[in-house]
Amino acid sequence: MTAHPMVSLATAAVLITGTATYATWPEPAHREPGAIAAPTVGTATPIPSRTTTSTGPSPVSPSAVAGTVPLGPQSLESVDEPGLYLAYADDFATLGRVSASSSAQTRQRVTFTVVRGLADPRCVTFSSADGRYLRHRDLRLRLSTDDGSELFREDATFCAHPGAVAGSVTLHAHNYPGSVLRHRDGGIWLDGSDGTRSFAGQASFVMRKAWA
Repeated sequence: MTAHPMVSLATAAVLITGTATYATWPEPAHREPGAIAAPTVGTATPIPSRTTTSTGPSPVSPSAVAGTVPLGPQSLESVDEPGLYLAYADDFATLGRVSASSSAQTRQRVTFTVVRGLADPRCVTFSSADGRYLRHRDLRLRLSTDDGSELFREDATFCAHPGAVAGSVTLHAHNYPGSVLRHRDGGIWLDGSDGTRSFAGQASFVMRKAWA
């Protein structure tokens, strides 16, 4: 797979509210002419807010601000699959169920440390407890060790936008503008929206206090 071109973003602000630090991001810029991007189709259709049945931690307060991801340990709950969280199994990202009775290992697998983006500090990067990072490769989200390359930094950087319901976010790939992380087929993939409510829900997450 060839290296992705760098994508410049418009000016964004880093906000500090009390002791919670988080960042906001603009729409990603278009790719340079001739660059190959992941497919983008239409615009995701927001779906009405609803009360979930999750018994997990409450939302982190900054996540109520549209399009933000708080820095530090976080867990990301799926909007259309309440009670399921962004997790990992071996090297691949997936959705996993967790509850108050879950093992320490299960709690750890749905907890990520959010840091400023490796390719752009206005965006974010997610790391696991073992020091690996979430990055997309072949359009699938997985955990990998930082190899120090520009490609890795780009693939591991995501920019947040408002999600399908109030307080949720969608995560756009920094080097694939318009393409977002979405759960399907047992994994987390980088896809362009088909404009449906179903897609919007699959591509939206609520930031929760970390399970571990």
